[in-house]
Amino acid sequence: MAFADDLLALAQDIANLPSEERRQANLQRSVSTAYYALFHLLISEATLNWARPELRPVLGRLFGHGPMCTASDAKGAELNAYFNGNPPESPERTVAQHLRTVCKAFGQAQQRRVDADYNMGRELPRPKR
Repeated sequence: MAFADDLLALAQDIANLPSEERRQANLQRSVSTAYYALFHLLISEATLNWARPELRPVLGRLFGHGPMCTASDAKGAELNAYFNGNPPESPERTVAQHLRTVCKAFGQAQQRRVDADYNMGRELPRPKR
């Protein structure tokens, strides 16, 4: 199982703790860990075609949260402009829709991670069972 998959499973395990163990710290850790799952998945996918597989982890260390967010926001804006032009149905449009979803999800996940890690005045709602 890939590291990103392990992180996502861990986030789910933490979020699904029995109610007596679902403290704010656990909920916040779950949100943060889910973000890191997406962060590492995107890095893994971005480095997948690097010609020297043994160097992929080194290449992955070059990715930073801020630059990835900036790139995601820029690509999202570019894709929004593309869709404002009402492009016809095509395989390119389908890929663009999926990529726009990823850009939006990354931005939302990063903001929620920042809130979970640094906004101590905000309580996360407890999941209902």
